Amino acid sequence: MSESFVVLMAAFLAVAAITVGGIVYGASQSRDLEGWLIHSRLMGPILVWFLLGTEIYTAFTFQGLAGFAYANGSAVFYNVALNDVAYAIGFLVLPAIWLIGKRFGYVTQADFLAGRYRSRNLGIFVALTSALIMIAYIDLNIEGLGAVVQVIGKGAFNQTGADLVGFLVLALAVLLGGIRGNAWQAVVKDILMFIAVVVIFFTIPLHYFGSFGNFYHNLATHASQYLVLPGKAKKLGPLWLITTVALTAMGQWMWPQWFGVAYTAKSPKTLKLEAIFMPFYQLVKVMMITVGFAAVLIFAGTKVNGNNVVMLLALRTFPEWFLILFTIAAVFAAIVPAGPIIMTSASLLAKNVYAALVPNTSERTVYRLTKWLVFPLTLLAFGLAAAAPALIVVVLLVAYDFISQLFPAVVIGGLFWRRATKEGATAGILVGWVVSGALLLTKHDPFLGVNAGLWGLLANVLVFVAVSLATPAVDRGYLEDFLRTAFPQPKAMAVAAEQQVEG
Repeated sequence: MSESFVVLMAAFLAVAAITVGGIVYGASQSRDLEGWLIHSRLMGPILVWFLLGTEIYTAFTFQGLAGFAYANGSAVFYNVALNDVAYAIGFLVLPAIWLIGKRFGYVTQADFLAGRYRSRNLGIFVALTSALIMIAYIDLNIEGLGAVVQVIGKGAFNQTGADLVGFLVLALAVLLGGIRGNAWQAVVKDILMFIAVVVIFFTIPLHYFGSFGNFYHNLATHASQYLVLPGKAKKLGPLWLITTVALTAMGQWMWPQWFGVAYTAKSPKTLKLEAIFMPFYQLVKVMMITVGFAAVLIFAGTKVNGNNVVMLLALRTFPEWFLILFTIAAVFAAIVPAGPIIMTSASLLAKNVYAALVPNTSERTVYRLTKWLVFPLTLLAFGLAAAAPALIVVVLLVAYDFISQLFPAVVIGGLFWRRATKEGATAGILVGWVVSGALLLTKHDPFLGVNAGLWGLLANVLVFVAVSLATPAVDRGYLEDFLRTAFPQPKAMAVAAEQQVEG
């Protein structure tokens, strides 16, 4: 029996066992849509921390970052900065989203937009398009799983078949365990990932170079272009890094699955605590970037697929027993984060598209349809990954260019600018997608050094404002009530305001 067969079978047996645990743990809260999708708004700080961690730090972090560092050098540090900026944005806006969701019973991002703009059609439009964009994120995790099987199996196993088995396991876990079961899997996944990342971070430089000092000296001497901008990446200079950080930080909470995490929390305080403590996860990213830089020297003169460098290093460095643990961590980093993405996509299509188009659809029917959609969506993502494989980070960056176009409608108009209208929101999103898509398709990313998606976002904002000013606003009384929920006044301020009006 070959080593690769033992490692992969042990990894998938462990995944199956933990999946069953997640199903058992989550089944009691998965009896209706609110329980299945957002755990009835009952998650405390620890579960939310792990849930956010598993959704944000995925196969992209475990494999993609090292691959991007290996292929493009220091441009990879955009990804460390983006999360820190995004957590600051989350600290400000997620508690407000929780308050509105609690009062009006919202469970999806499309619910929020349809309610804020009083537009069923806007809710349908955003739900349908964002569900399709999210397929790219599922695709990213499929590619991560494929890379694990390809490297560990040494070409002896059918990658397509392994992808299919892994995501059928995922779909079953999502179908039966819901978000609570996924959170349980997230705890196991993150603990394993922390162990694997810390071990490879210390082992690779010490094993191959003797010390971190020797490693960095060799990198600066023999591959100095990897340490400067644009350096190895050529087109990805400082302006690209700054604009990409800005775009992706604004886009992070526009992903419906991360937006929806705001609804799972027990209270707004839980969300503020997450924004404060989530940056600790950034250490994982820095460690994997370091591994990617080490791969530049270790694989010098050899052409290696960036998606594979982490698993190749693990395969040539670790004994079989630890390689099994490392592979389990890598498989979970690919499978577990895709759970909330699939759940959110299915709920958007069932609740905000089908139920909006078919009047009088019962909550029970919506819940059943949401669960039925889990397998078709998983298989669609699997098909796209098989048909169009790409570097993991490239997939993510393109997806961010499009999902970030929701920021003006969701944050600017959704929470702060009362004059924003449904027509302005729709027109802005469409223009942003057209501009971003045109630049990407004509290979003008970056354009004049600026991330293509940010050009789209600038055009989006201009159109959003212009069209909103030219179209009828939402009823002022309704908006005052809606936004008062998001930003409640302290009691003393409210009394003072009433006295001033009476005076």
